Amino acid sequence: MSYEKACEEMKALRDTLRTLRGKNGCPWDRGRTPGQLISYLIDEVYELLNAEAAGNVDDIEEELGDVFFLIIFIHDLLDESSRIPLSRTIARVHKKIINRHPHVFGDRTASDQSESIAEWERIKKLEKPQPEDGLLLSTVDSNTPPLRQAMAISKKVVSVGFEWPDHEGVFEKLDEEIGELREAVISGDRDNIREEVGDILFTTVNLARILDIDPDNSLAHACRKFRDRFNLMETKIRKIGRKPADLTLDELESFWQDSK
Repeated sequence: MSYEKACEEMKALRDTLRTLRGKNGCPWDRGRTPGQLISYLIDEVYELLNAEAAGNVDDIEEELGDVFFLIIFIHDLLDESSRIPLSRTIARVHKKIINRHPHVFGDRTASDQSESIAEWERIKKLEKPQPEDGLLLSTVDSNTPPLRQAMAISKKVVSVGFEWPDHEGVFEKLDEEIGELREAVISGDRDNIREEVGDILFTTVNLARILDIDPDNSLAHACRKFRDRFNLMETKIRKIGRKPADLTLDELESFWQDSK
C-alpha cells in the first residue's frame, strides 16, 4: 500500500471513529476514557504477540489493525481534552529516535548491540529529568508486570557493569538459588520459600537476558506448548471414555509422553 493510500485509509478510520463518538453515534464509544482504552491496548498487544508467535500472517495483520485503531482512539480522546496534534506527536518521537541514535545520525560509534544500548541510555538520561535521589533503579517503573520489571532492573544494573562474566556464572547462581529453595522447603518457612522462589525467577530472567531471549515470549511459548499438549492428552483420554481425574499419575504420564 502506498503512503498516500495509507493516509487516505487513516483519515477514513478517524472519520468513522468521530461518527461513533458523535451525537448520534454509539453510547459505548462515547463513554470511553483514555485509561480504559490503554488497558484494552495492553490486551490487544498481547494478542498481537500471540499472533506473531503463531506465525499466522492474516491474524498478525488483524491484531496489528486492532492495536493501531486503539492508538488512534486514544489520541483522539487526548486531542479532545488536551489538544495534542497527531503531527506533533509523530514529529516528537521521530526527533527522539534520531537523537538517541548518534552512532547512526551523528558522530558517535557503536560496534555492537551493547554499545548501541549504552548510547540509547546515555541520551535518555540527558533528555529526561533524573529522580531526586539519583539512584539508578529509581527510574524503573514499579507498576510494570513483575517479569518485565525484572528484565528492566537487570538491564539497568548491567549498564554500570554489574554483570556476570558469562552465562555460566548465571547457571551457578541458579543452582545456588535452587539449593536455597530446597532448604527453605525443608524448613517449612513460607516467607522464606516465597523469597527463594522469587530469587529463582529473578535469576532466570537474568539468564534469559544474557542469552538474548525475551522472557515474556519464552514463557508465553511454554504456556502454549503445555496447553496444546495437555489438550491433546485430554482428547485422547476422552476417546477411551475416561477423564484425566480418573487416571493414576503413571497413566497420566504415559498419555503425556504419547502426546509429546
